[in-house]
Amino acid sequence: MGRERGVLAGSAGRYPYVTFGDGPRTLVVFAGLTDAFQPDRPPRHFGLLLERYYYRSFAADHAVYVVGRRRDLPEGTTTREMAAEYADVLREFDLAPADVLGVSLGGLVAQHLAADAPELVRRLVLGVSGRRVGAAGRHTLRRWADWADRGRWFDVYLDSIPVTYTDYRRWLYPALVRTVGRPLLSEPAAVSDVAVSCRACLDHDATDRLPDVEAPTLVVGGTEDHFYPSEVLRETADAIPDARLNLVEGTGHAAFEERKRTFDRAVTAFLAG
Repeated sequence: MGRERGVLAGSAGRYPYVTFGDGPRTLVVFAGLTDAFQPDRPPRHFGLLLERYYYRSFAADHAVYVVGRRRDLPEGTTTREMAAEYADVLREFDLAPADVLGVSLGGLVAQHLAADAPELVRRLVLGVSGRRVGAAGRHTLRRWADWADRGRWFDVYLDSIPVTYTDYRRWLYPALVRTVGRPLLSEPAAVSDVAVSCRACLDHDATDRLPDVEAPTLVVGGTEDHFYPSEVLRETADAIPDARLNLVEGTGHAAFEERKRTFDRAVTAFLAG
């Protein structure tokens, strides 16, 4: 399969996607809150970043599909409703059964997908994502939702950096984003999606849904995660019948980047099972 990027026109809407990789299995990635900051179609540089950096480790064994949510989400859209739309996409475009990697908000959505449509999910990875958002993360998400309601999406983007990273990036990236990175950040296709996505995270509690997840599951995240602290990750793994937990020491919500080799090895080994 060659490299592609564009929009999947599904029955419920249009879903931006990037695909690459030559492996025999399908890996579908549900992105986090940052998906709400994207334009209608994935820019070329964004597609290359996904392919050559973030998900490069999985392309040898999988055809990788990074599928965003549709733009201009209705107010009050829940993570379960997002999951129902993803289920339709997997069916309509013959992507199932798939290995599913949900990152942050994408992991919340993936929990509902695996519980409601187990036939679509071969193996499930919940990356930096748990059954609910922790107390500190809830406080942050409320602030972001308020800012997004007032059109302050760039402030949300900047504010996300120090609560996502725990290493040098938390100091370096804000300066880079304000200068060389700012021209690469166009206004989101729908600024309202930022607030809708924040509130979907706040409303999410899958405690009663996780026992219905049939797929073998890996819960992997950092011990210093601002949004999903260790106790939440443990509770999440404990609630899923066939789950294992991998806590990455000394890193936070960006465990997939700050400890990329450790994170990717854990996911790759799990998906190979």
